[in-house]
Amino acid sequence: MIYIFLTSVIYSQEYWVHKPSPTEKLLTRIEFIDTVYGWAAGDSSTIINTSNSGQSWVVQLTGISVFTIEDISFVNQRLGWGLINNYYSFGASILKTTNGGTNWQILPFPDTNVYLASVYFLDSLNGFIGAHTGEIYKTTNAGVNWNSCRIDTNYCPYLYLFPKLNINFLNSQTGYAAGGHIDLQGLVWRTTDGGLNWLTYCVTAEPVVRIKPISSAKIIATGGDYEFGAIMSSSYNSGNNWEYYSTGFFGMGFALAFRTESELWIPLGFSQKWALSLDSGSSTGRWFNISAPDSTSVYDAMFVTPTFGWACGTNGGLLKYNSAIFGITKNEHEIPLNNTLLQNYPNPFNPTTIISYNLVQKSFVRFYIYDLLGREVRRYTEGWRPIGYNKLTFNATGLASGIYIYKIETEHFVQSKKMIILK
Repeated sequence: MIYIFLTSVIYSQEYWVHKPSPTEKLLTRIEFIDTVYGWAAGDSSTIINTSNSGQSWVVQLTGISVFTIEDISFVNQRLGWGLINNYYSFGASILKTTNGGTNWQILPFPDTNVYLASVYFLDSLNGFIGAHTGEIYKTTNAGVNWNSCRIDTNYCPYLYLFPKLNINFLNSQTGYAAGGHIDLQGLVWRTTDGGLNWLTYCVTAEPVVRIKPISSAKIIATGGDYEFGAIMSSSYNSGNNWEYYSTGFFGMGFALAFRTESELWIPLGFSQKWALSLDSGSSTGRWFNISAPDSTSVYDAMFVTPTFGWACGTNGGLLKYNSAIFGITKNEHEIPLNNTLLQNYPNPFNPTTIISYNLVQKSFVRFYIYDLLGREVRRYTEGWRPIGYNKLTFNATGLASGIYIYKIETEHFVQSKKMIILK
C-alpha cells in the first residue's frame, strides 16, 4: 500500500456553485446524457430532471415516496432505469421510464431475497444490476427478464457475495464492478465476455464505491471508510494487479469526475470536501482538499464536457462547475460589460497556467508577475489585444514554489490576483 502525504487545502476558489433545486431531499445520484438532459435522484424516491442544461429542474413523480433511489442509469433522453429496495416487505423493484421520466413503471424484482445496489445499461436492451446481497444480473431485453451471472471465487474466496456498489463498462465485452464492506474488504470484479462471467479480486482494505475503466489497460477506483478516509485503487494491466493508496483526506470517495484527462474531482460525501488531482489520480501525485460550497455533503458528480459539470448532495443540493473561474463561459464571444482579470487556471499549477481577461475595448496589454516581497520576476508585453475574451499562457519554469501576484495593466484598466506555484 502507498501513502501520500503531499496534500494541500484550497479555500479561496469557487469551483462549484449552488443552483436552484426543487427539492430538499438528499440527492446521491446525478446523470447527464448530454449538455441538455439530466437527472438526479436520492432519498424518499425523489427523482428530478432538467431538459434545459440545468437552468431549471422539476420533480418527477415515481408513485413511491418512502424508499431511497439506490442508483439510476439512462441511455438516452427517453430510456432510463432506477432501483429501490422495500426493506419492510422484503423485496426490490426496478423503475423504468420510456419518456424521460414523465412516467415511471414499477417492476418488482423476481427474487424477493435480493436487495439491489447498482444499475448500468450499455444500450436500450443490455443492462446489469449489482446487488447488496452480492449477485450480478444481466438483461438482454431492456429489463423484462434478468439472469444471474457467474462469479468466479478463485482469486478471493468467500468474499464474492459482498455488495456490488457500482458497475461500469469499457465496451460491450469488458466491464468492471466495485464493492465490498466497511472494515472487511474492498473488491473489484471483471468480465471480458459481456458480463456472463466475472472474476473476483481483493484490492483494498476498505470498500470500493466507484470504478472507471480509462482504457483497456488502465482502471481507476475510489472508496474508503469513516475512519481511514478516502482511498484510491488503480490497475495498469487490465485489472490483473492493483495498487492501493490513500488520498490523506477524511471522507469517502463517492464518484470519479474527470473534467479533463488529467483533472479528477472526487466528492468526499459527509466530510463536505472534494479531493482534487491534477495528474489523473496518480499514486505519486499531489492531492488537494477543497471545501464544498455552503458545507454541502456531495455524493455524486460528473462532467459531460470540460466546461459542463454537475454534482449533487444534501438538502437537495445541485452544484454546477463554475467554468467562469478560468475564463470560459458560454457567452465568451460576446462583448463584456466590464474589464475583468479572471482567476488563473489551473491554480495551483506546475509549470503552466492560463491567465484570462476580458476587455471592453481594444487595449495595449502588459502583464507583470511579482513575488510576495513585491519584486518583479516576469514581464510580458501582450501588445494590442481585441475586445472580448483574451488569455495568456504563463510558464513558471525557473520560479520556486510559492504565492505570486499577477497584474494586468492597460491604459484604462489595472487589476491583480494571486496564484500558487506548487512543484
